[in-house]
Amino acid sequence: MAYDIIRECIITGVLAPGEHLRQEELAERIGVSRIPIRTALMQLEAEGLVSFHPHKGAVVRTLTVEQVREIYELRVLLEVHALRKSIARMTSARAARLRELGTALDEPHVSTSLVDERVAFYRELYDAEENPTTVEIIEDLRNSVGRYLLALRVDHGAGGHRELARLASRGAADAAATHLRDHLEHVCRRIIEVLSSEEAEADPLPTPKRRRRKTPAA
Repeated sequence: MAYDIIRECIITGVLAPGEHLRQEELAERIGVSRIPIRTALMQLEAEGLVSFHPHKGAVVRTLTVEQVREIYELRVLLEVHALRKSIARMTSARAARLRELGTALDEPHVSTSLVDERVAFYRELYDAEENPTTVEIIEDLRNSVGRYLLALRVDHGAGGHRELARLASRGAADAAATHLRDHLEHVCRRIIEVLSSEEAEADPLPTPKRRRRKTPAA
């Protein structure tokens, strides 16, 4: 329970990047002892969502621009591969379910329902039942940038999930792969813009000092 609660708070942005995760405070808020909190934080560290620092303890992991680029390079490779593999085995039942999920996901959401419906859509899109390991890796990569996806509401745009579902359900592998790749590259650029802005605010350029004019000697 402690793991699920802390993980969801990180992914949804309730716990912000760089925020200290004090074990006593978390234990009190969740209603458990410190032992499951410590175990949960260690598991989240293994997933790349939490970092442990000397003299600070656990903090929500902060990503750099370079890390975001690397994450999305991996996502493009893995997700296009999973998509093509899934489309090759598409059934009429899965196609119908995928179109239904895509339509629902393009409707207005509150953040909590958005997370669940997005997970359901992409698990169907990538055929998680037949590709569990690939989908697990994809979800870990997505979760590492989850708070940006929710904060920005960065997604396929109007009707984007419906279109991806339509292409996949029709077996249009090349068009679906292009649509997916374009989307991931767009999201990557948006997140980098936010990160660059945050870094600039955290480390503003020093204000240049005025040079004092020398007073001529008497």
